Amino acid sequence: MGDIVLSIVAKLAEYTVGPILDHARYLCCFNNIAGNLPNAKEELELTRNSVKERVEEAIMRTEIIEPAVEKWLKDVEKVLEEVHMLQGRISEVSKSYFRRQFQYFLTKEIARKIEKMAQLNHNSKFEPFSKIAELPGMKYYSSKDFVRFKSRESTYENLLEALKDKSACTIGLVGLGGSGKTTLAKEVGKKAEELKLFEKVVMATVSQTPNITSIQMQIADKLGLKFEEKTEEGRAQRLSERLRTGTTLLILDDVWEKLEFEAIGIPYNENNKGCGVILTTRSREVCISMQCQTIIELNLLAGNEAWDLFKLNANITDESPYALKGVATKIVDECKGLAIAIVTVGSTLKGKTVKEWELALSRLKDSEPLDIPKGLRSPYACLGLSYDNLTNELAKSLFLLCSIFPEDHEIDLEDLFRFGKGMGLPGTFGTMEKARREMQIAVSILIDCYLLLEASKKERVKMHDMVRDVALWIASKTGKAILASTGMDPRMLLEDETIKDKRAISLWDLKNGQLLDDDQLNCPSLEILLFHSTEVDFDVSNACFERLKMIKILAILTSSLNWRRRELMKPFGTSYLSLSLPQSMESLQNLHTLCLRGHILGDISILESLQALEVLDLRNSSFIELPNGIASLKKLKLLDLFNCVIREHNAYEVIGRCLQLNELYLCIYLCAYEEFPHNISLSRLERYVLNFKMYSQSWTDMMEEHRPCRALCINGFNASVQSFISLPIKDFFQKAEYLHLRDLKGGYENVIPSMVPQGMNHLTFLILEDCPEIKCVFDGTTMQTEDAFSSLVILRLYELDNLEEVFNDPSSRCSLKSLEELSIESCRQLYNISFPKNSKLCHLKFLTIDHCPMLTCIFKPSIVQTLELLEQVTISDCFELKQIIEEVEEGSVDYVSSQSHTSLMLPKLRTLTILRCHSLEYIFPMCYAHGLASLEELNIGFCDKLKYVFGSEKEHDLRVYQHQSHPQTNIHINFLNLETLRLTELPNLVEIWPKYFDPHLPNLKELQCIDCPRLPDSWVRRVMIIDSDLQQDSTTTEKELLCSVTTTFNQLSDQVLSSKLRHLQLYGLGVKGLFQFQIREHGSNTELAPLNLDLIYAELSDLPELEFIWKGPTNFLSLQMLDVIYVNRCPKLKVIFSPTIVRSLPMLRTLEITHCEELEQIFDSGDAQTLYTCSQQVCFPNLHYICVEKCNKLKYLFHNFVAGHFHNLIALEIKDCSQLQKVFAFECETDDDDQEGIVMDGEKVLLRNLLRIRLSRLPNFKEIHHGFKLKDDVEEHIINDCPKYSPSLYLHTEE
Repeated sequence: MGDIVLSIVAKLAEYTVGPILDHARYLCCFNNIAGNLPNAKEELELTRNSVKERVEEAIMRTEIIEPAVEKWLKDVEKVLEEVHMLQGRISEVSKSYFRRQFQYFLTKEIARKIEKMAQLNHNSKFEPFSKIAELPGMKYYSSKDFVRFKSRESTYENLLEALKDKSACTIGLVGLGGSGKTTLAKEVGKKAEELKLFEKVVMATVSQTPNITSIQMQIADKLGLKFEEKTEEGRAQRLSERLRTGTTLLILDDVWEKLEFEAIGIPYNENNKGCGVILTTRSREVCISMQCQTIIELNLLAGNEAWDLFKLNANITDESPYALKGVATKIVDECKGLAIAIVTVGSTLKGKTVKEWELALSRLKDSEPLDIPKGLRSPYACLGLSYDNLTNELAKSLFLLCSIFPEDHEIDLEDLFRFGKGMGLPGTFGTMEKARREMQIAVSILIDCYLLLEASKKERVKMHDMVRDVALWIASKTGKAILASTGMDPRMLLEDETIKDKRAISLWDLKNGQLLDDDQLNCPSLEILLFHSTEVDFDVSNACFERLKMIKILAILTSSLNWRRRELMKPFGTSYLSLSLPQSMESLQNLHTLCLRGHILGDISILESLQALEVLDLRNSSFIELPNGIASLKKLKLLDLFNCVIREHNAYEVIGRCLQLNELYLCIYLCAYEEFPHNISLSRLERYVLNFKMYSQSWTDMMEEHRPCRALCINGFNASVQSFISLPIKDFFQKAEYLHLRDLKGGYENVIPSMVPQGMNHLTFLILEDCPEIKCVFDGTTMQTEDAFSSLVILRLYELDNLEEVFNDPSSRCSLKSLEELSIESCRQLYNISFPKNSKLCHLKFLTIDHCPMLTCIFKPSIVQTLELLEQVTISDCFELKQIIEEVEEGSVDYVSSQSHTSLMLPKLRTLTILRCHSLEYIFPMCYAHGLASLEELNIGFCDKLKYVFGSEKEHDLRVYQHQSHPQTNIHINFLNLETLRLTELPNLVEIWPKYFDPHLPNLKELQCIDCPRLPDSWVRRVMIIDSDLQQDSTTTEKELLCSVTTTFNQLSDQVLSSKLRHLQLYGLGVKGLFQFQIREHGSNTELAPLNLDLIYAELSDLPELEFIWKGPTNFLSLQMLDVIYVNRCPKLKVIFSPTIVRSLPMLRTLEITHCEELEQIFDSGDAQTLYTCSQQVCFPNLHYICVEKCNKLKYLFHNFVAGHFHNLIALEIKDCSQLQKVFAFECETDDDDQEGIVMDGEKVLLRNLLRIRLSRLPNFKEIHHGFKLKDDVEEHIINDCPKYSPSLYLHTEE
């Protein structure tokens, strides 16, 4: 009990005595406690200063201070400020009368502050104190060099879209060096960072010689990653783990070769997560080798963009001198859109004088580099890196060789090969075919790294002008100096002291053909000499070639290589472009390639002495005879006598002895008649183009476009079938890729097996023309060979009068798996194509059949299923054609397959044209209509028996459909790409598709229906559809409106016109109305937004039942694009433009209305207030021509329209309108001086541009408009039988 009492007493003492003693201390110890305050304050200030010093040091190290440190400093400053105020109060308390009371409270507060300062001092040890600041990322890169040109916009957007598509984890941005790839990649990276497409965006420069450690460190630095590992592999693993955390975009700039991502530590994108990569490179091959999912090409700047960029860098303004601007535009032209050249040259010339600008232009034109100031990157050095990086020696040599061609020249690869072969470039030794393969590889390398560009035509390349300048610069630095000039006088060569060091001279477009007179050309190192002119004869002196012992290539040209025949005669028989070969040519014993194109050469016997000659090209030239000694030139591999005129007839005999040839190009125009020889056998030939009397534009175009390796074209080949197999020439037939035969004789009823029993599997083009003995192309009944014609791409058959079927192949030995084009024309006995039963025409794209009057059917359903790529079908003048796709009996294999694979039927067909097939009753069965997803144009005309476009008679029977399907269910059919529908003179056409089909043609732009009298008016509305989703940016009101239109007409099983229709042409139909819009009520406050039709051309003719064109709510329909409207022979039509039309037709230029007997108004007068409102705006600013004829109920053309709205009206023609009184009429016409359109003297000048007026047989016509007067400059004013019309005096207007 006592212990309990003691514990209670102790507790009471704790809670009472302690506080009492504290309060006593506050009363008694004021001076002691107050004296400790300055010491505590000083100690805290020292600690604060120390912390601040650490903060400054951390900031200098670009570190971020920890938030706890910043809070501590704020707390310290606050406490110190409170202590300062407290010290002021201490000094004042001794003066107070109540100091005892104040001291108590003040001592208490002082004690608290001392304790607070002690606590802050104690808490001043921070760990961590600061951390390394995160690098700014892509924000670090400035955008000052990036100009958002239009040509860059699409590339920029494509890159962003590729980044958003997470499946494309590696994206290649490829382009010519200096085109702006790095700048664009930075901007895309900044945008990706801004849009938060990735958590981190990191850029690293790779450069020509990739350094794995450097790349790793660049990436790690920007990720804030510290490597502890010492080896590349260890760092790679660490970096890979980091890049797998979150999402990161890596931009690898300036990639020159394939990078091993694993060696760097870049993880491949797994499950579309983790790391994405953009790499910039000059080589498409790099993108391919690194398996880029998307490759995006950066093109050069367009003309205006190049000028804008140049002005920006050269500081050209509107105030700059005119002369300087003229020079500047020429300098920009020399840069050809290359960004680095534009920026560098512009920056170099900024602030310079006009003279300095002119000097710079001269140097650029002469392919000389400018002096680039330090700090600017030379475009020559930039592009030179691409050349230095080439590892293929032949590619390097070809790159330099391309610079001998002029600027903007499209270099034919055949010319490049022949010159390269002549130079003996690396890789061009061995057979010609091997040399060609090596050259193709080298050219591909140059194209991949943009040192060459693909040209507009196949087998041609181009060189950017700046790249060409760099090639010339490199050639001069490496001891291979080239002189390449355009329009230079060759006599200037004697004044050029550097000429002796040149390795190549090429002079283009010469205006003077006198080559150095008798002066000797002193160029001991010269290897290439090329002269070109299309205008002048060349006069080559005998001494010209004497010092050119090293020359390997001599070319005197009138054109690049082409397949067209060049005329060698001027009018009146005078020759031009003659060239006599001097005797000194025999000294050119190192000459490998000789090209003399397009010249009248005369005697060429001197060529026999050129024993080193490998390539002899005399294309398009004329000479007396082919020298016999040509056959003795043992090194001659290529002989080109294409389109040559030879006076003597020994050419074929000489050619037959040229057994050393690898390539022969032969098309000779002999002055003496000669048959094509059958005994030529050149066993070493790898390539040949042999043309005998086949002179046609189609042949030339084919050769120009396709360039086959082995082509044989013979007109009038005559050798019996029995003897053909023993003829030496048979090898040319059997190995040909291109075979064109006309007027074939000798009993050939087929090509295979009569000519080539083995199947002609090399053949890609076969053209047979006017071969009366051919009955079928392929007869497989006597063959054992499989896969005949397996490489055939184009088959054309013309005027084969006895052709009965194309393929007689019951065993399917003929393969047509490569066939892309089939054309059959004027084959009068052809009754069936008879495609081999198991044919798969999976590559057929173009089918043309014309004038085959006996043909009854084209395809079986099993064949149609294989037509996966068919794009264009044209069938015309096949009078007995009953079915395009053969009808098959229900239950047959073909029937089942056609019903079960409808989605695969003709999926790529874009254009279908059927003309003058009078036995055809329908085009396609309905099951094929579903597959026509790509159909863009449907053109059907002049088919007398055609009843349906889609669906047979049976398929149009509604009872059959209801028996097979649900009776109330319509089938929707989509022609989403159909833009053009033309139906012309189809007297029995009653339906396009069955009634139970709902067609959907949202993109129809042209509708033409002419003379289809049995076609009901309902079909018009069925092909003209408005969808609720037509206008993606519609307002809410518009969306509701369009939806209600669709709903209304769906309930009526009707649809309305597509808003994308551009061209409408209707003739000879029984339609009562065209466009009718019925809108549901949305409430009295709902304002309907106008529906805009894009109609441009409307022609309505011979529509005897037409009562309205447009019907619907007032001002509902807007025709902002309408240019021409022509209405003819619509006897029931009363109004052209109803109140439905918004009365502003800003683009209307032509209005022509004829033979509309019931027409009362062109524009419905409607509500007067609406017309007055309309009259306040210009409604017809572009109307040029008005013609109205035989509209006998029309009183006014325009009622309540101001004539001033027609200020561009040029011609007005009105005939045979018996009730017409005025052109423009108003209900209230006055002569008030303030009326709009009246000048000060009261004379109206409203139709200022009206120049031609023709008025005929208008018995009630009074005037054009009230107060109208003729202008003095009117060109034509013809008035016939208008008794009430008496025009006022001429109004003389002053402009």
